[in-house]
Amino acid sequence: MMKLTLEQYIRNQQSADASGRFTSIMTDVTLTCRMIASLLRSGSLNNNNQMTKEATKNLSGDEQAPLDIQANNLFLSLFENNRHIAAIVSEELDEIHYYESHTEAQYFLVIDPLDGSGNLDINAPVATIFSLAKCRTHRPNIDEVLEEARRPIAAGICCYGLNTTLAITTGNGVHGFSQDLESGTFFYTHPNMEIKPIAKEVAINFSNRNFWNKAVLRYVDECFMGVQGPRNRYFNTRWYASAAAELNRILVRGGIFIYPACSNGKPQGVLRKLYEAWPMAYLVEQANGLATDGLSRILDMPAKSLHEKTPFAMGTKEEVEILSKYHKEI
Repeated sequence: MMKLTLEQYIRNQQSADASGRFTSIMTDVTLTCRMIASLLRSGSLNNNNQMTKEATKNLSGDEQAPLDIQANNLFLSLFENNRHIAAIVSEELDEIHYYESHTEAQYFLVIDPLDGSGNLDINAPVATIFSLAKCRTHRPNIDEVLEEARRPIAAGICCYGLNTTLAITTGNGVHGFSQDLESGTFFYTHPNMEIKPIAKEVAINFSNRNFWNKAVLRYVDECFMGVQGPRNRYFNTRWYASAAAELNRILVRGGIFIYPACSNGKPQGVLRKLYEAWPMAYLVEQANGLATDGLSRILDMPAKSLHEKTPFAMGTKEEVEILSKYHKEI
């Protein structure tokens, strides 16, 4: 039997009243992801996959590869013709992008168009992060965006690797789809994704080790003491330099990802609450995992600006709880 397509899955899950709007939005999200995947496949043949010394920077201070900007512009252009979206809020934009003519729109879209773009020139994993939230007017202001984005009605990641895969939630678990390259269609391949309760992998940037707090140092050191240590098992380390790619791995194999506060000029870590932490936290919790800033649940933490950052830990619930316990003890 042929697997469900993404559109068929959405129609089956949504009410008749909502399915048309949501299907329309998700169709355009996945079309954009397909177009980004196509650009990535051409790679160095068209000089897209490069980070140059002359790269521009976004408001968060991150260098922008040409594909960062292209991916962002694809979203802006495609949703120009989707009357259900009032605005797009993007990591690559300083301000909210409004669609002034979409006066009946009920939703806004939050995107990190290309997470991990520093990986482009070495052909390592990159991904798109998105979330969808309700808006009260067709021109939601910053306060409304920051309030509603903490309780999205949908969120997802599209990971560009050997296969282009999509993991989404609408508040009813996490479900995975894989793109058929010939037709471009996303088929339902990973139902009810749940994070494994026993973790064996830790993702953290060891170059910052000298700048971690005592809780993070203790946790990471214990993970690598092996069967003789307090964790009674071996852990492997992973680091993709893309939080969304790490989340994809965690959804499939379990584990934990940590980007803590660092005393070398990163007092709030590097991940943005709006574009990265909140959407991924929503996915993680829907997959029976946990996401915190080291102490507090990420989705309980408000933000004061569109590009505010936060320390971030996500993954297997037991591991994130141990890390939180150690933070409470320092």
